[in-house]
Amino acid sequence: MKRVLFIMLISIAAVTVSCKNSIDERVTNESIVTFAIEVPEMGTRTFGDGTISNDLYYGIYDESGNLINSISKINDENKSSINISTTINLKLVTGNTYSMIIWADNANDACEVDFAAKTMTFNPISANQEVYDAFWAYVEPFEVTSNMSKTVKLYRPFAQLNIGTDDILSAKNAGMEVLETKIAIQTPTILDLVSGDVSNEANVVYNFASIPTNETFPVEGYEYLSMNYLLIGTEKSTIDVEFGYSNGADEYNRTYTFVPVQRNYRTNIYGSLLTSSLDINIAIEPSFNEPNYNLNNNL
Repeated sequence: MKRVLFIMLISIAAVTVSCKNSIDERVTNESIVTFAIEVPEMGTRTFGDGTISNDLYYGIYDESGNLINSISKINDENKSSINISTTINLKLVTGNTYSMIIWADNANDACEVDFAAKTMTFNPISANQEVYDAFWAYVEPFEVTSNMSKTVKLYRPFAQLNIGTDDILSAKNAGMEVLETKIAIQTPTILDLVSGDVSNEANVVYNFASIPTNETFPVEGYEYLSMNYLLIGTEKSTIDVEFGYSNGADEYNRTYTFVPVQRNYRTNIYGSLLTSSLDINIAIEPSFNEPNYNLNNNL
């Protein structure tokens, strides 16, 4: 009888030690992964300088691509903050593989991000809204081998479309004071946050809103009539832009055809738009670098 009891005690001790080792291994089998998050800035305060996007969200995914809610920040209750750059530290299991979607926007933006579906739906309502600007990055799958650091640069999924003129005062003196503008375009509305592909093309209307003020148009000598962010693919394409302007009572409309647009580039349409339609220039340039290529049209 004593011999049986002795064997049972040894067995219990062995189980206790085994459990303790397993717990210790689980607790210590973590690494700190530091992400340095950066939004490219333009250096001067202007439309699209990145400072308007100050709310940061991120989704962490396991090796199978499933969202890990326990370590993700995907809603307003647990969001982080970003002002051009920030750092986040995550405790991840050593030996496991993860991927990540990072999104930065403004609380008043027009983006609906679904971290589980890994998509963003863009629903702009009004024209001339700087708060619609946003930035994102997809971090490819990486294996956690030890404490590590990664730098992640966020880029906007949008093209910026600017419309400017040099005859606002002349038009006002002639009895036409432009107070509001709008645009309508045929454009995608859904972004795949992993591949970067866009889909679900629709006629998107940016309704009348006050013209931009206290901003410098990208081309010297011209003033803003309109500034809008468009969800566009990575390759250059062309769109037709229906442009409307109003003095608060009467509405006027024009259409600009074959306008070149490209993600993270700005397109400028400018000329004497209110008093003449004979000399209209269209130029496309990278958002954060020197001009790449230009197109001049007489429409």
